[in-house]
Amino acid sequence: MWCSDTENSISNQGADPFALQECFDSNVVQIEALTKLVCGELTDLNRKVIVALVTTDVHARDIVEELKVANVQQVHDFNW
Repeated sequence: MWCSDTENSISNQGADPFALQECFDSNVVQIEALTKLVCGELTDLNRKVIVALVTTDVHARDIVEELKVANVQQVHDFNW
């Protein structure tokens, strides 16, 4: 899903120059929601799963930020 959403955001930058920023913002919101879950009452297994999701989403957020900094405009750009 993340790859598909990110590629759509890259491709849509012609029509919406803020598409990649919106993808980044969406990822940040998701990380915040997962972080709130970790602070609550969870079984050990659920906590481990959510921590893994947070780790994955933080990595994804960092990649989208790198794409923005590199000014990636097409899904065929080397940085993507």
